[in-house]
Amino acid sequence: MKTALILAGHGSHISPHTAGLVWRHVDRLRAMGVADEVTAAFWKEMPSFARVLTTITAEDVTVVPLFTAQGYFTQTVIPSEMRLRGAMTAQDGRVIRTTPSLHQHPYLATVIRARVEATLDVFGLPPDQTAVAVIGHSTRRNPDSRKATEAQVQRLRDAGIVAQVEAVYLDDSPEIPEIYTLTTAPNLIAVPYFLAAGSHTTIDVPNELALVTGAKQGTVQGRRVFYTDPVGVDDDLLTVILALAQEVGAPLATESLGDAWRCFPQVGHEALSMGVTTAGLMRFGELHLTPTEVRVWRDESQLAPIHLPSVLRAHIRENPFRSLATAKGIVGGWYVPINDLAQLHAVVETVYPGAVADWAAARAGALTVQPLAATAGRQTGMYRVLEALSRADQARVVGRVCTGCVRQPVWFDTTLDAVLPCPEPCNHWLSAALEENI
Repeated sequence: MKTALILAGHGSHISPHTAGLVWRHVDRLRAMGVADEVTAAFWKEMPSFARVLTTITAEDVTVVPLFTAQGYFTQTVIPSEMRLRGAMTAQDGRVIRTTPSLHQHPYLATVIRARVEATLDVFGLPPDQTAVAVIGHSTRRNPDSRKATEAQVQRLRDAGIVAQVEAVYLDDSPEIPEIYTLTTAPNLIAVPYFLAAGSHTTIDVPNELALVTGAKQGTVQGRRVFYTDPVGVDDDLLTVILALAQEVGAPLATESLGDAWRCFPQVGHEALSMGVTTAGLMRFGELHLTPTEVRVWRDESQLAPIHLPSVLRAHIRENPFRSLATAKGIVGGWYVPINDLAQLHAVVETVYPGAVADWAAARAGALTVQPLAATAGRQTGMYRVLEALSRADQARVVGRVCTGCVRQPVWFDTTLDAVLPCPEPCNHWLSAALEENI
């Protein structure tokens, strides 16, 4: 029986680091060979929660939500988008396990305490003159979202290592600026209870604390403020991911370090390999594919070889940041030498996550298309209002968003002869539609 491991994260339209943390662990797990297929899924980026299962062939799947709380995304969004029912789901001939979120493992509590103790030690802060703010995201849409942050606060209070510990929130109350009235100690250690160094932890939270962007310390309202790293950026998080998967019965393979291009999603692999082998040359989006290399189509610049998926992803994703993986204008100047056809598919999957599966399904006449009404109808949050969006309004957003993508929106116009089909509105489209029509 083939196995798969999916790391489910939030993603971002602003920063590469939110999804980047997830991909870093995906790369490591692939190299370790713990499952036949290892991939990521996101709310804001590709592959989406809704589409990721169409990219894998495994009959035994384990989903690990990389969220610090058991709240809105783990209890509502992911189950709705992935059609999951509890900790174990039988779906389309496969078994899908879902692990608890990260806060149920003692690791994050250990990290928070370590962040506080290190700050006390490095700056010589008297514990009895120091307060700690544990800063969570939370959401008013789900009262459970704040419980994980509150539990971390209580653990730190019980440890008794500082004078006061309080919880404040980015999207709930008490709000972050209220920490200056909730605490009185002259020193304040602010610990962002977030996984990645994304836009929330590098921009939003520091702004709410009235710190200069990028500053790790400052003086605010006469108080010395020390801002720590997020709680999920340490490499040890990988151990927690594996532990959570094992605790729900995931049949993980014995670790064996190997090729970084192995253990990718497999749907579409054979069709892509056959297409390139038969033609000798194929264009896939903005990629130039041959049996011996992948590069950007008609790239005439001097090309440098890239040998690792992590290096390729960073090169095409961060210079500049492309939150929509299939956006036109991919940066060139590189090529990946191909050793075998499995690697060819893996390179395309690195550039365009999930696109090969939809391409292959369309060629086989098996692509499932979801119009806007179906996508919006399964939403439980702000995108639900788009269910009633008129055809004319949809067309306007398609003209503004989809023209910048290498995929064709067959979800909007099924008559399109799409080389690379887009079977349902992506999060970028939904966000743009909401912004225009709210």
